Amino acid sequence: MVHERITSVQNPLVKRLHALLDRKGREGSGSFLIEGAHLVEEALHSGAEITTILYDSEREMDAACRRTLENSAHSMQVIAATGAVLAKLSETKSPQGIVAVVKKSRLKWEEWLDQQIQSCEDLLLLYLDEIQDPGNLGTILRTAEAAGVNGVVLGKGSVDLYNGKVVRATMGALFRLPVFTRSLPQTAEEWRSQGGRVLISSLSERSRSYDQVDYCGKTAIVIGNEGRGVSPEMVALADLQVHIPIYGQAESLNAAVAAGLFMYEARRKRDRQS
Repeated sequence: MVHERITSVQNPLVKRLHALLDRKGREGSGSFLIEGAHLVEEALHSGAEITTILYDSEREMDAACRRTLENSAHSMQVIAATGAVLAKLSETKSPQGIVAVVKKSRLKWEEWLDQQIQSCEDLLLLYLDEIQDPGNLGTILRTAEAAGVNGVVLGKGSVDLYNGKVVRATMGALFRLPVFTRSLPQTAEEWRSQGGRVLISSLSERSRSYDQVDYCGKTAIVIGNEGRGVSPEMVALADLQVHIPIYGQAESLNAAVAAGLFMYEARRKRDRQS
């Protein structure tokens, strides 16, 4: 690890890293920023490809994070910086004193799906149709990883997977859960050609209650946009429409809450039949 010190927010490296706070900068570089000792530790433990770490030399580094860095076999650049530099690279009101540059996942959908189908016939996927709230997306991914979902497909029109709020809300699940950003209708058609079923969340009168559905086998659950629900294109590809009963006056559930209920009901049913 190469140690150096940066004191100016005008430093060329700081300017390059600051660009990662914007979606265009992330897409151009293929990298994103994470902030805070917990996320850095999670990234290191999960084998994420970290290229650079900057820490506030004016503050004591988190002990666990320091131990993780010292014991890490990863080759990365570790840079001491001032609080002003760390604040320049922070999106939070109270900068946490450490940021890291992480390469985006290079996992390819087609290769991953082929490998999964060859090794397991009992797959549970989550399709997210234009989820736009960063907190919702991060919470959904955190819950998906906890519920043992095999993979997630994020449809076009959704919030950027590597948005800082999304990454923080995942609490590290992003580094362990396979997530792909691609066309949902195309993905659903490929999935069905492999014998998979597509279940969509819907309040239609034709939908079945979520606790009366079989989730075993190759199953994909589709969660729709916070305001519009699932798109007509995905409704047309659905094998089954499923709903969560509403007992009060609310029109619908929060997308993250609904996704959590669906995923854990699917896990409960699958565990009972295993």
